[in-house]
Amino acid sequence: MALFAVFQTTFLLALLPLRTYKSEVLSEPLPLTPESLKVSVNSTRQRLHLQWTVHSLAYHQELKMVFQIQISRFKTSNVIWVENYRTTVKRNRVLHWSWESKLPLECAAHFIRMRSMVDDARIPKPGFWSNWSSWEEADAQNSLGHDPLFVFPKDKLVEEGSNVTICYVSRIHQDNISCYLEGVQIYGERLDRSVSAFELKNVSFIRKKGTNVFCKVDQGGALGGIVLFVSKVLEEPKDFSCETQDLKTLTCTWDPGSDTGLSKQPSQSYTLFESFSGKKTLCKHRNWCNWQVAQDSQETYNFTLVAENYLRKRSVSILFNLTQRVHPMTPYNLFPKNVRATNATMTWKVHSIGNNSTLLCRLELLAEGKVIQQHNVSIKVNAPSEAPDVWRNMKMVSGHPTVSLFWKPLSKVHANGKILFYNVIVENLDKPSRLEVLSIPAPARSTELTLDQCSYQIHVTAHNNVGPSPASVIVISGDPGNEEVESGRVNGTEDGFSVSWKPQSGDATGYVVEWCDGPQDLPCVLQWKNLGPNTTSTVISSGAFRPGVRYNFRIYEISAKRMAHLLEKKAGYLEELAPSDNPQVVMSNLTSHSFTLSWKDYSTESQPGFIQGYHVYLKPKAGEQCPPAFEKTVLPEDSVCCKHTIDNPEQKTFVVENLQPESIYEFFVTPYTSVGEGPLDAFTKITTPDEYSHILIRIILPMIFCVLIVMIICYLKRQWLKEKCYPDIPDPYKSSVLSLIKSKENPHLTIMNVNDCVPDAIEVINKPEGSKIQFLGTRKSLTETEFTKPACIYLLPTEKNYSGPGPCICFENFTYNQAASDFASCGHFPVTPQAPPHQLGPLTSPENLLKALEQNYMNSLGEIPAGEANLNYVSQLASPTSGDKDSLPTNPPEPALCSEYKMQMAIPLGLASAPPSENSSLSSATLLGQGEHYR
Repeated sequence: MALFAVFQTTFLLALLPLRTYKSEVLSEPLPLTPESLKVSVNSTRQRLHLQWTVHSLAYHQELKMVFQIQISRFKTSNVIWVENYRTTVKRNRVLHWSWESKLPLECAAHFIRMRSMVDDARIPKPGFWSNWSSWEEADAQNSLGHDPLFVFPKDKLVEEGSNVTICYVSRIHQDNISCYLEGVQIYGERLDRSVSAFELKNVSFIRKKGTNVFCKVDQGGALGGIVLFVSKVLEEPKDFSCETQDLKTLTCTWDPGSDTGLSKQPSQSYTLFESFSGKKTLCKHRNWCNWQVAQDSQETYNFTLVAENYLRKRSVSILFNLTQRVHPMTPYNLFPKNVRATNATMTWKVHSIGNNSTLLCRLELLAEGKVIQQHNVSIKVNAPSEAPDVWRNMKMVSGHPTVSLFWKPLSKVHANGKILFYNVIVENLDKPSRLEVLSIPAPARSTELTLDQCSYQIHVTAHNNVGPSPASVIVISGDPGNEEVESGRVNGTEDGFSVSWKPQSGDATGYVVEWCDGPQDLPCVLQWKNLGPNTTSTVISSGAFRPGVRYNFRIYEISAKRMAHLLEKKAGYLEELAPSDNPQVVMSNLTSHSFTLSWKDYSTESQPGFIQGYHVYLKPKAGEQCPPAFEKTVLPEDSVCCKHTIDNPEQKTFVVENLQPESIYEFFVTPYTSVGEGPLDAFTKITTPDEYSHILIRIILPMIFCVLIVMIICYLKRQWLKEKCYPDIPDPYKSSVLSLIKSKENPHLTIMNVNDCVPDAIEVINKPEGSKIQFLGTRKSLTETEFTKPACIYLLPTEKNYSGPGPCICFENFTYNQAASDFASCGHFPVTPQAPPHQLGPLTSPENLLKALEQNYMNSLGEIPAGEANLNYVSQLASPTSGDKDSLPTNPPEPALCSEYKMQMAIPLGLASAPPSENSSLSSATLLGQGEHYR
């Protein structure tokens, strides 16, 4: 238990400094409670905007959560709105929610709070609500002036038929205030001693300059008022249709309905959007709009007309085939020629509608107002007059070059009718005899070819019902070469991207600029532009270009052999925007004076602008100065912090240094472009450790390891330890006293050996003064005083038929000589020798000594009262009597009661077995002198 307590204490001490290696201060598990709740007021739209974060989520974790929002008015107990808002939450992501108030926000203070609950299928049910956040107050009255009377809302814009709530705020706290709508008194409800509200239902349009509402104190007091702007309801466009007369321009018309324009608000606007091409145009007129027909043989159009004003949108759509919406213009310059009595030749002119159409003209001959003859005249079309515009994209698939072949549809002017199919002829230049012909049905615009390492020449022709077009030829080299070139930047304008390049060879037959119309995270819609050999710049424009999207351009040079070689690469934005998100920053190497920030996984190419660098914000504890590499700055929320600018966009690590130990810091990293920096997200907290925590860890961890090793060894050797340290019965041979005596007094001294005897009781008693006994074996004379405390051992034979009292053998144990204790009373029966010591003769063998002891034993049997013998065991670890054993005191103390260390088995002699017979062997005991042993 002691070792376990030591281990537990050491383990807890080791964990204490480890807390500083966490990147956030987490004293206890935090619930997912909304934090950093902020409320702002938009008086123009009468809306409350809320933003908050949830800090307790782990990095990269996303959860579906529900937020319950409470809004109170005037006081927190007056709850007027409760709503559950569901969304997906990430760590430190700023969440937004807004609420529109029917009562003008200037008329009352509002209080907002919220709580949250996890509503994710991956989290076990049931969920539970977090604690409520603290109440946040939004009071627009703080911005009011000192006038005695205010009326709200100011310059409110509503549709005809809406319900509107107005209110007044009085600083004079009088009851005699009246309000009027266009001169007619209105009545409302008092909300507070200084606030009254009026609800206007189904308001109507009166004039474009607005409707007047005012309040005044009776009898010539203060006056306040507003203008309420009521517009007519925006109508859906009616009779929307489109048609063309020349297949070049579409004219769309519609009925706009009522004009919703006011003196404060212009009339509604109209936008025409075509879904197949993705193009749109803002119409300049209220009831008609022109659309330029594409030259890529687009026949089907899907137009959506959107009408929009300040309050709402209306839309209407139409789908049609261009050829079915042709309204030819009237022929002109009609002249008769060669007029005869029975025939005449007529000539006229018509407006061109393109060579791809069959023009049908109807000629009617009239006589006296009646048709007497009709003729239909048609014009036939020709084969396509121009070769298709062809380009390719090469990639490796499973080790084989794969060519994606693209071509643009011919314009209506050059197609001369409907294109039926495209022929693709693939010729192996290394093996001229091998040709492959593919027929691709229209309106397909691409195909894919799997080639080998040879060079190929590809021919593409377009076919109508008359014949093929001229062929476009492109050569694919078997050796693509090195296409790694440095990438430059290109600036976007309203007209598009102005791309320029430097020629590398003088034999170029042309140039091709290719790009993708969509963002990089979408499948590439390959676009290209063919240019002549003398061109070194061009403007790339497309209706699909969007602000904040990165576009990559590749410029190829076409050689005389019609092979394309990559010349340059450019990247640019039509319009740069501020970064849309911030990097996920990882904190590491935390010490008492520094830590490292890294965001290596942050992709700069997916941002809506060129990343020029990063801003590292740091909030130290109150009163602490900024580190040397930082400068003090003010955030948009008016909080002061420290900022460091990294002007290298490729640097994605930063070491924050010169910090104070055991201090709390907050950091935040955001990129910046030429437009601005990324969104202001929540800061991350860290606590620097003390200066000695790493030293403690280096000391305590090895200590823990050593303690564990010792505990394991002790557990494996527990039986051995028990025998060595705390056995149930001490072993005389392992007596520390014995080793002490051997080393200091008598190196040959040993202990008594008892053999062939299993005594039932051992009792040590004091022997009274007796005669001097000399053991010849030791040749040392001991006086009676030296036997002040001889040991007497009663031995009970083990024969089953013995029932008498046992004998007593007295001897002196030189290993220990302890004082008698007063525990238990026992008789003292000394063994007195029958002859003087000089008559015993030499004890040449243990048998002679046994005989003498046996005789003493038999003589003392009659002196031992039956049943009075006790069996006691005296510890052989007792301290020896002080003084030299060779000079025992001459005046021994009086006999004392028996001494014992531990009671073993107290068996009366009367219950012992029968006395031994003469032939039975007594337990042998030997009194040994120095250096003598008996086995």
